[in-house]
Amino acid sequence: MNKIIINTNKVFSSAIFSQGIKTGPFLWISGQIAMDVETGNLLNDTFEKEVDQCIKNIENILKESNYTLENIIKVNIYLTNFDLYDRMNQVYLKYFSVNPPVRAALEVSNLARGAKIEMEAVAFKESN
Repeated sequence: MNKIIINTNKVFSSAIFSQGIKTGPFLWISGQIAMDVETGNLLNDTFEKEVDQCIKNIENILKESNYTLENIIKVNIYLTNFDLYDRMNQVYLKYFSVNPPVRAALEVSNLARGAKIEMEAVAFKESN
């Protein structure tokens, strides 16, 4: 198996995980919180901005590998409060309104840096 590590300077990075790993036609994207790459701070003025930034971070990792949001086949969403589910969906649908990927959404007790949401994704593309 050929494993290609994906990193972009457009997303906050860490030495403890890869932003993405490409194996064959699949791109596995690490969980993303709403980190601002320039400041290292969580962008959480509103919950909607936090959701938006998570998806933008995923999109930047996709772009680094010549994938797009349309290539995403699976999304896992972790929320610290399931009462935020409907608000999350309002932002999510701006990006995935047509042929949305399969998805799971879970409530968790805590996320890194006090984030209210974390999203991870798997993308598939037959040719690059």
